Amino acid sequence: MFRVGIIGTGWVAQDRHIPSFRSVPGVEIVGVFDRRLDHAREVAARFGIGLVARERAELLATGLDAVCIATSPWSHAEHAQAALAAGLHVFCEKPMALDLSEARVMADAATAAGRVLTISHNFNFARSTQVAHDFLGPAPELLYASAVQLSSERRRLPSWYRDLPGGLLFDEVPHLFYTLRGWCGPLQLAGATATWRDDHHPGVVEAEFTGAIPARATMIFGAPLSEWHVTLVGRRRVVDLDLFRDIAVRVGPDGAHQAHDIARTSAKVMLDHGVGFVQSGYGMLRGRLHWGHDALIAAFVEAAQGRRENPVPVSDALDVVAMADDLLDEIGARERPARTPAKNP
Repeated sequence: MFRVGIIGTGWVAQDRHIPSFRSVPGVEIVGVFDRRLDHAREVAARFGIGLVARERAELLATGLDAVCIATSPWSHAEHAQAALAAGLHVFCEKPMALDLSEARVMADAATAAGRVLTISHNFNFARSTQVAHDFLGPAPELLYASAVQLSSERRRLPSWYRDLPGGLLFDEVPHLFYTLRGWCGPLQLAGATATWRDDHHPGVVEAEFTGAIPARATMIFGAPLSEWHVTLVGRRRVVDLDLFRDIAVRVGPDGAHQAHDIARTSAKVMLDHGVGFVQSGYGMLRGRLHWGHDALIAAFVEAAQGRRENPVPVSDALDVVAMADDLLDEIGARERPARTPAKNP
């Protein structure tokens, strides 16, 4: 039996991590730890988890194989180092750390302990991403990738995001960056611009990247709705990844772009979106739409058991943190005042 402890019992742990670990055969969630003790007890009761630890050390001393860290970013490095020092494998929610120096400390601790450290780059393991890989083939010959993120602050968000440097940008940008990097390979920030709102949070952020395959990311905060899309332009095929709906819309060449070509392309787009919407909706109704968390966590367990390589190499995770660091520095986000964070789990 592969024994797991959960550190942090917020909605990400409840809706993504705990169900995903429970779906892996041979995995037992032994206990939970959260500084909000009453909340931890409620979550443990909901999922039938036996132990509610009063201290992190109590959880780490229960003969675990791994921990899942689902706390706010301020405490990721602290919890990861403690777990790795105890000889445990670590699955950690993104953002990996507050900056590259903290992330490197985590990476060095994993190397010293000889344990697996996996960061939750979940969209790279979603069903839609696999569909896109199958469509584009093993050598997709991409020309360009573009990510567009509209973020509404009315949707469910962590209570602490306003305390981060750059606010919601800091919490959400890893998703776009690891998705772009997963398709384009290593990317370097070529330039970025940002507008700023009265609350010192970014409004519109645009970033250009160079690499073997150039890329661009546009993030709009305070939008009236939430949509995250990544468009992959290949020499012969194009894919739009609708990350929130877990849908891949696939189109091929449209010939001479005559009326019948446009009609054929339009029909293909509507068919892909309709079929994908039904599949994702069915999965959501049955509680089986996990946006790649389930596949990634299953792969993490296999890696911890020595049956495969780390599904998110630490070098890739460090690159994503470096990309975020470069962006924050370029737009001056760390110079803007942020509130002192409340005590985190």
